[in-house]
This record gives sequence, structure tokens and C-alpha cells, in this order.
Amino acid sequence: MLMKGGGGATGDWTHYIEKLIATGKFRGGSALANGISLNRDSDGQCVVEGFMRFEADSIDDIKALLADNPAFLSGNEIEISELIKT
Repeated sequence: MLMKGGGGATGDWTHYIEKLIATGKFRGGSALANGISLNRDSDGQCVVEGFMRFEADSIDDIKALLADNPAFLSGNEIEISELIKT
């Protein structure tokens, strides 16, 4: 799960993380800052402000965990992708 900026992701992160740990699906994550977004022609501000990793059977399982996510509740964009096992 990537959490994109929009600013103002306030909320009870401690309670949310404790709830995720209790599900047994949470595998860690981190806040991110001071990134840049690059392509061949330009660079700009990175909008990814944090990530979380989960182990679940489906993306729908992870979507269900967004109900109390402070970034999601603040209107920030969330991206969920599967990790490709190589």
C-alpha cells in the first residue's frame, strides 16, 4: 500500500497500527519524506508519503483495512499493489 500526499493526514495512527497488528496481516511500513519524482525529461516533488506491507489473500482483504487509515480518511490517495514473487 502506497499512501500519497495531499497533506493533513491527521488521525490516531497509533490506534490504527495496533488494529493492523491485531489482524495478523500487517508486515511493517514507514513514513517517507523529502523524495523526488524523476523521469527522463524532468524531476519534481514526490507525492508518496508512506508505505505499508501486508500479507493477505487478496487486494479486497487490504481494502477492508482502509476504514480507519488516517491518510485515507484525510482524502489522500492510496495505491494497493500485489508484490510479484520472483
